[in-house]
Amino acid sequence: MRATHQMRMVRAEASGTEEWACPTCGRRMLLQWPPHYSKQILDPGDESATHVGSSTDLPGEQPAPGTPACDTPRRWLRETGVDPAAPV
Repeated sequence: MRATHQMRMVRAEASGTEEWACPTCGRRMLLQWPPHYSKQILDPGDESATHVGSSTDLPGEQPAPGTPACDTPRRWLRETGVDPAAPV
């Protein structure tokens, strides 16, 4: 079974590019969301692990400077076709 690592967004630029990092293995990447989607791996980290993104903060953690704490999860939901206001 492959290990699962949880990546965290560490910063967001005005251009919309986000830097994500894995605190477990050091994987780092830049993401640009649609309509101009791109992904650039800066450091591969543990390539045998499954990496998942998380937009929720752990207790004691702060969102990246300049990133509204509630905007990123809702934007991700909208961009992946899920209506964040719809009942589950």
